[in-house]
Amino acid sequence: MSDKTRYSDEELQEFKELILQKLDKAQKEYDSLRALINNTEGNDTADTSPTFKVLEEGASTLSKEEAGQLAQRQMKFIQHLQNALIRIENKTYGVCCETGELIPKERLRAVPHATRSVEAKKLSEKEITTTPKASDTSPAEKKITTDRTMRSRATLVLVITILVVILDQASKIWIKTHFYLGEDVKIFSWFYLYFIENNGMAFGMELGSKLALTLFRIAAVGFLIWYIAKIYALRTIPRGYLACLAFIIAGAAGNIFDCVFYGVVFNNPLPPQVATFLPVGGGYAPWFMGRVVDMLYFPLFSFVWPSWMPLVGGQQFLFFQPIFNLADAAISCGIIVLIIFYHRYILPPKALAELPER
Repeated sequence: MSDKTRYSDEELQEFKELILQKLDKAQKEYDSLRALINNTEGNDTADTSPTFKVLEEGASTLSKEEAGQLAQRQMKFIQHLQNALIRIENKTYGVCCETGELIPKERLRAVPHATRSVEAKKLSEKEITTTPKASDTSPAEKKITTDRTMRSRATLVLVITILVVILDQASKIWIKTHFYLGEDVKIFSWFYLYFIENNGMAFGMELGSKLALTLFRIAAVGFLIWYIAKIYALRTIPRGYLACLAFIIAGAAGNIFDCVFYGVVFNNPLPPQVATFLPVGGGYAPWFMGRVVDMLYFPLFSFVWPSWMPLVGGQQFLFFQPIFNLADAAISCGIIVLIIFYHRYILPPKALAELPER
């Protein structure tokens, strides 16, 4: 085992089945506790769940306060199991987070959500003997800390999304009302403001019909919002991953605004006239048929291909030729950073479906 850096797919599947069994049982016990708290479910001596062993030992009733404490512990256990499923999907399950070595199977079978080996845990406990124990923190303080973490993650996503959309729309509206179509202004030798419009995707690419593309964008944004709502509270999901998703959502939303509204709120006069916001005669297109505004142009360098090169010989090559906007940049940067640094946190649909509702 010392030569292995991770468990095989077959071993991971075995652990996954074990965790799913425990997760299903834990969720049922949590639901029973919640029902007990709400006075919607009774228990008798036929109950065999470990949750109700307190009844078997002589107590006739379980107070709401006691049930609430048990429910909190049960939810924490469920979250640990959910995080273990994510590590299985990322193929990092069973690797000690401190030593990098594999946690023995015996320990994982006994404690399937374990993230440290017994040796690492003992060493860590020795190092923190002078610090307050986690058990010294009251349930109220733990809840406040968890709530703050969740709020800060949600705030991060909202701030990025709103800021990017505002900057994107402000730049587009300014260009639309101050430049005529095709006008360009040189800022540096390698950077121009160049006003064009397109019907397609990022960087002027086109795919399918205009309406289908707009509806696809709206559906994609809706899915990403649902996806973030599903995972943002999981502690194993880093903030950087959420930030990447926020940039992608904001970029897609920015271009959606162009497609849905710009055809109605702007006219499209011939150059050198510039567009008018809310023109008297109405816009240039119906709802969902507006064109996306692009203006950022970076002709960084160019050269001529040698004449002996096949296909492109003697032709000029310009980098970077596409003209884009802030929304395109947000989408592209979010996707690139996500793929390079956070791809292991992408949950497949099957893993998402197996996460119970919190």
